[in-house]
Formats: sequence, C-alpha cells, structure tokens
Amino acid sequence: MTTYARIPPNLLTRLGSYCLTAITAILLTITLVSTTQATQIDRIITISTQEWPPYQMQTGNDQTGAAIDALACVMRRLQQPYKVIFLPWGRAQFAVEQGKYDGFFSAAKNDQRDSYAVFSEPFIAQTWNYYLLKGTQVPLDPQTIKQQAYFGSRKHSNTTYWLKQNDFQLIHQADHINELLALLQKGRIDAMMENKLLFEDAIAKAGLPMEMFEVVHNRTLPLGVYFGNQFVKRYPEFVEQFNRHTHACRFEETPTMATGKTTSN
Repeated sequence: MTTYARIPPNLLTRLGSYCLTAITAILLTITLVSTTQATQIDRIITISTQEWPPYQMQTGNDQTGAAIDALACVMRRLQQPYKVIFLPWGRAQFAVEQGKYDGFFSAAKNDQRDSYAVFSEPFIAQTWNYYLLKGTQVPLDPQTIKQQAYFGSRKHSNTTYWLKQNDFQLIHQADHINELLALLQKGRIDAMMENKLLFEDAIAKAGLPMEMFEVVHNRTLPLGVYFGNQFVKRYPEFVEQFNRHTHACRFEETPTMATGKTTSN
C-alpha cells in the first residue's frame, strides 16, 4: 500500500502565491525588454540642422545651444545614438525630404514640411515678434503693420513661409539675419518678423541696443523635430516613443536669454 504525504493547505497557498509572483516578474521583464528593443534603433539616427544661435551652434566639434541640449535630453532618455549635421537650412530640409538624413530641427510646423515629414511634439519654446526701428512712421498695431510695412526675412525659414501665406509685403529675402538688420537700419525695409531669441542674439553680437527697436508681439510657436517620411515608414513607432520624453526635456525661454545665456530643462 502506497502512502502519500499530506501537504498542508497553507503551504499550497504560499506555493501558489510564489508562483504567481514569479510569473508576474517574468512577464514584467519581458515587457521591459520588448519596450527597450522597440525604442532603440540599431543604427545612428542622423538629424540635420542650421547654425541658429542661441538654439543650435557648432564650433569645431563642439555643438551647443538650447535646442541641442533639449534634443540630447530626449535621445539620452531613449538611449538612442544620434548625430547632428550642420548645413545651410534649405539643404538641411531638402536632404530629409530626399531621405539622406532621418530628420531636421529646430523647426516649426507648416503644411509644406508636413508633405514629406512627421512633426514631433513641440518642446522648444519660440516667440515671434515684429521688429521696427524706433521712430518708424508705421503705426504699431499688428493689422496696420501688415498693411503698410515692407518686410525682409530669412530664406527657407518658417517666418518667411508664414509671411507669404498671410499676404504680408515681403520685398527682400536674405541668407542671414545680419543682412536684414543692415537693411532695416538703412531704411530699405520697414520691419522684420523674427524669432525673439534669434533677434536678441543677433543685435547683441552686432553691438546694437534693444532701445533702437520697436517690438510688437505676433505669436508663440514652439519648435520640434521633423522626422522624414522614409524614416517613419521604416521605424513607425519611433516618433510616438520620442514624444513620450519631450515634456521632461522641454526648453522654455527665460529672462536670462536676452543676455546671451541659455537654460534648458
């Protein structure tokens, strides 16, 4: 006659609890591993940009600026290798459209860019203002500025695109903001509609006091990263995963920015 040992009920309960805990831990580990594998792309992501202080700057091998820091924060949280390539702004965008690079930044959203790339959650602050010389004959309200002022703007910029789309009188386009400042001082143009930090950085480097200019607020339009359609087609989950970290890495303008200092979160 075979004798079987009787297992106490409380021991069975504890064994069941241990098994459930072990299974839960295994499933959690599998989920975390899967998430990590889905997030990290098995190559270096290439992102093109322009020299655009104080957002992004390159001196030798050193890349600095508020937008450079914000992008680095997101990629660090994703544990994703990446490389930033500095180019003229038109080429930086066209190269992504052609699939040579994976994305470009810092950029504001517009319909033209939407046709060949996917915009991330915006996470880099930007303010657009109208800038006119002190003593201008143009009344300082937005509607009259639109009707009477002759503008200059940067080539391939979203500010230029916006001025055209909204039927402003755009008479001159330049490669660099310094050219536009010179035209404004000479009276060749009446106004610029420009990024606040970019304008303040440019006049500081030119040795011009802010008191020379009238400033009229236009709008706030935060910046993000555009990822090309070819990249998104190959890695369809990446933009969503990128967006999960933009809030934690958001850059906000602060009063210190006017003095040439930058801060980022």
